Amino acid sequence: MASESSRAETGTTARTAGRLVRAGAVALALSLAVNWAVTFGAIAAGVAPALDAMSYEPVTFLTTVGVVGATLTYGALARVARNPDRAFAAVAAVVLLLSLIPDFTVVPSQPGGSLLAGAVLGVMHVTTAAICVWALTDVGR
Repeated sequence: MASESSRAETGTTARTAGRLVRAGAVALALSLAVNWAVTFGAIAAGVAPALDAMSYEPVTFLTTVGVVGATLTYGALARVARNPDRAFAAVAAVVLLLSLIPDFTVVPSQPGGSLLAGAVLGVMHVTTAAICVWALTDVGR
């Protein structure tokens, strides 16, 4: 009986982990697509041609780090929180607000930076956060 129970729990955990990995992959693919489009538009418009942060490499790397971090956070919350969707949405909102601080305080003072460039980077943060909440929680199912 105990072995059946542990097998059932393992199967549930595997399904949950599999769903989380798929949801994380969807969040990453959508976030990268949106952020690459925003980056393309910013480069084409000449928003900040000399700002290193406004190029594909850092956008790709930091978007990936953010989405992987969000996916791991959701996975941890799913294990400990009574309502992981609500908890994740709250954590995502706080992290989003914190992520916007350097966009409007540091980026404008960087070589090639401006308030507009910081706002464009902030748009990428907002879209990535929204995509992660949509993909990882019940909102996206």
